[in-house]
Amino acid sequence: QALEERFRRKFPHLRILRIDSESVADPSHPAFGCIAHLNKILIQYDLVIASPSLETGVSIDIRGHFDGVWGVFQGVQPVNSVRQMLARVRETVDRHIWVREWGMSVVGNGSTSIGGLLRSQHVATQANIALLSAADNDDYSYVDQNFQPESLQAWGKRGSVINVEMRRYRESVLAGLVEDGYTVIDTDDADDDESGAVIESVKAVSVELYTAECKAIANSDELSQTELKKLQDKRAKTKAERHQQRKAELSRRYEIDVTPELVEKDDDGWYPQLRMHYYLTLGREFLTNRDTKRAAAQLEAGENSIWKPDFNKGQMLPAVLLLEELNLLQLLTPGEQLRSSDEAMQEFKALALKHRHVIKNYLNVSISKKLTPVAIAQKLLAKIDLKLDYVGRLGKRENRECVYRFVAPDDQRDSIFGQWLNRDEAFSRDSVSVMNNIVLTTPVTDTTPIDIPQTVTQVENPIAQGLMG
Repeated sequence: QALEERFRRKFPHLRILRIDSESVADPSHPAFGCIAHLNKILIQYDLVIASPSLETGVSIDIRGHFDGVWGVFQGVQPVNSVRQMLARVRETVDRHIWVREWGMSVVGNGSTSIGGLLRSQHVATQANIALLSAADNDDYSYVDQNFQPESLQAWGKRGSVINVEMRRYRESVLAGLVEDGYTVIDTDDADDDESGAVIESVKAVSVELYTAECKAIANSDELSQTELKKLQDKRAKTKAERHQQRKAELSRRYEIDVTPELVEKDDDGWYPQLRMHYYLTLGREFLTNRDTKRAAAQLEAGENSIWKPDFNKGQMLPAVLLLEELNLLQLLTPGEQLRSSDEAMQEFKALALKHRHVIKNYLNVSISKKLTPVAIAQKLLAKIDLKLDYVGRLGKRENRECVYRFVAPDDQRDSIFGQWLNRDEAFSRDSVSVMNNIVLTTPVTDTTPIDIPQTVTQVENPIAQGLMG
């Protein structure tokens, strides 16, 4: 969208079409439904700006219309997808590309071997099932963990290839293009002043558009639950309808007033961070129920079989137990000054290093010996959107050391946690009420006292369960 707006301003005479997931589904946009008729529609435009919505499945056979294909690939798409996207225009015209040196996303735990990827999923599945069994005192031995092994093997093969290519993204893209028959020519670097001006121009437009978008979402009309459901089921939506839907979803997700700032934070991935913090603290007692419900839904849909990558992705209990075992919350004492040389911080680093493979598997955080205890703490605290603030370098001149402390953020998370807690407590009371009604309406056939096992409320820590063994 930023590129579209920049080019409209710079070249007002050009006919420009933007094709992305929003424009093709917006009845009021020229790109609406264009995918099925590209060869007829594209000849009406001088410049077409497309997202990966044109990655596969279409063939642009127009001749003598487009002078070139330009691509900017920042490491989000797999290497094969880059090649596919560049090949949509069949005519032999020059391709001009910029490719990031390394990719930004990985499959699974990022392992570059089939065995490593599959083993991490097997271990995680067994741990998740063991933790659920202990936490809710239920038997999960009936779960079929060997669902479609050939598909899982294919997932591991393709995933390991993608992970290897992501580590050498640019190199892999160029090698693939040569394999496809392209002649690759390195261009001269652009003038720093010129390229800097372009970057600043695009950034300015992007910020302007995004600010307007966030405000539009926050100012949208409120929707009832029925209206929201109707909009969610609707495939073709105008921009106003998309804004209304987004606001309604954010309102129900966070249960506070939707502001432009909240929209931006949600776009930056705030929700999973906040959710992790909630279940690590105030909502800890409701975590088992949350994971159990997700597991039950997947087992029902799969007829007691599970697809391991999806099952593991839906479980939070191991990650929370891991952060508890690392005693991450000890770092969040307001006012307490922390140094990497502190004994407690050294012990923290030693524990994190000892179990770095498990941390990578469950939290997707890489820990190395080169990192200081504070650096490790910052990486783990980022999982709950918190950090240690730098105080300064304190101590004697010959032995000065960086000092940090935790300052509680002023970001409304306390209000959100309070709303979530009320919701979970209300749901828990309703569940108990339903169970009581069932008991009351069941005929009494035997009055002999029996021993009822107590619900397991405290599961063994990750080390005892083998998570960190």
